[in-house]
Amino acid sequence: MPFRHRIACAFWALAAAAAIPVASTAAETYPSKPIRMVVPYPAGGGFDTITRRMAEGLREQLNTPVIVENKPGGNTIIATDLVVRAQPDGYTLLMNAPAGIVQGPWLQKDLPYDPIKDLQPIYMVAQVPTALIVPASLGVDTFAQFVDYAKRHQGEMAYASLGNGSTFHIFGAMLNDRVGAQATHVPYKGDAPAMGDLVPGRVQFMFNNPITAINFAKQGKVRILAISGAQRLRAVQDIPTLGELGMPQFNITGWYGLFAPAGTPRAVTDKIAQAVKAVMQTPVMQSYLESVGVLASDSGVDAFTRQVNQEYQAWGELIKQNNIHVD
Repeated sequence: MPFRHRIACAFWALAAAAAIPVASTAAETYPSKPIRMVVPYPAGGGFDTITRRMAEGLREQLNTPVIVENKPGGNTIIATDLVVRAQPDGYTLLMNAPAGIVQGPWLQKDLPYDPIKDLQPIYMVAQVPTALIVPASLGVDTFAQFVDYAKRHQGEMAYASLGNGSTFHIFGAMLNDRVGAQATHVPYKGDAPAMGDLVPGRVQFMFNNPITAINFAKQGKVRILAISGAQRLRAVQDIPTLGELGMPQFNITGWYGLFAPAGTPRAVTDKIAQAVKAVMQTPVMQSYLESVGVLASDSGVDAFTRQVNQEYQAWGELIKQNNIHVD
């Protein structure tokens, strides 16, 4: 073999050997500083509550501070863009839901990033059905009564959501069309401000996460009329699913998922996923999730990545079929 070829082979052999410990070292030394966990919704809502409970557990699992930062606004664009632009080293993570990952791209053509290409799914933290709720003061206690109310007040109602293109917006638009309410869509930056207008009746209905819905229902401030998903929730076993009421298109659950910037080392994302799994499967967390109507999940990097890709296509078809658009 010519001398220059022997030199080249030796160089690439050394390069390959040197590359092997890098991934291993990344996992062994991670984390060596605080982790930022960015949330696209205001503090105090159901999404934020679960994130903070998970972050507390991760502090113990990873032996490092996990700082939750709320960056609401822009239909989750502000928070998502911040994480997309961060260094792919596992120290800036994003909690998000379908609205910001698999629905937004079909509704907002000017996104400054591609969430499918620019983010790496790490772990599906929980599956989250949605609850159809109305103010207690509306005098509506069942879905049948709601349909009757909508017919009698056609064009006079308004429904809230957590932003244009959110799951709650899409579901609200689908229901609005189904019952012929001709209600006006009013987007909010989070469930706290949305509930601030729903409870006194300034808006007449909305879909929201079960954590907030059950909490407010226990206080007698709202009525839960139905839930999405294929099965009833143990926390509110007497509440029917929309599928039971003749609307199988609502047999969908949302999720809360953890993401990192694309390019984050696999050894690091696997380590994070293992830590999240350990936290979410503790008896305390499992009991809490069941009590607030959220379903525990066990979907790591590979499984969650496949689901995100599949749901991206499925939501695109649903949005087109229902002619849903950003107001």
